[in-house]
Amino acid sequence: MLKSEYELLTELKAALTNRQYSPVAIRNYCAYAQEFLDYLVHRGIPVADVTEDLVERYLQHATALFRKRRGRRPSKRWHEVPQSGIHALLRLGQGQWPPAPKVACAADALRFTICNEYETWLREERGLAQARIDAFLWEARYFLPGNSTGAGSRVSTE
Repeated sequence: MLKSEYELLTELKAALTNRQYSPVAIRNYCAYAQEFLDYLVHRGIPVADVTEDLVERYLQHATALFRKRRGRRPSKRWHEVPQSGIHALLRLGQGQWPPAPKVACAADALRFTICNEYETWLREERGLAQARIDAFLWEARYFLPGNSTGAGSRVSTE
């Protein structure tokens, strides 16, 4: 069952409060999440159908609104606050954000399996915090062969 926009915002506020975010951060995250939900409702897009490209288009739209409302451009890193609030909302609405990458070939399936098992080992055997696990997984994905942007793309698999 899909949650209503109100339920998502209420759950977001509770989750941020439980994680001891500052009241200002909670207010900002929830305000930006509400604006994003309004954007989705206006376009008839359910939260379950949101993609990374849609979030990027929304952030461009929000930047243009900022400029229109305030008569100036936002700072270079301004987008990070609305983006963080939106990502937190989408983790609640979709269960995972960003979405898991799609498997395009057998090599991708092997890389994903390796990373999933590595993540389980880091969490269950090493007992690491999520931020540390994310950092190790980024390194693993970067260096695995076949990654088009990482060092692994230059490693021979023969």
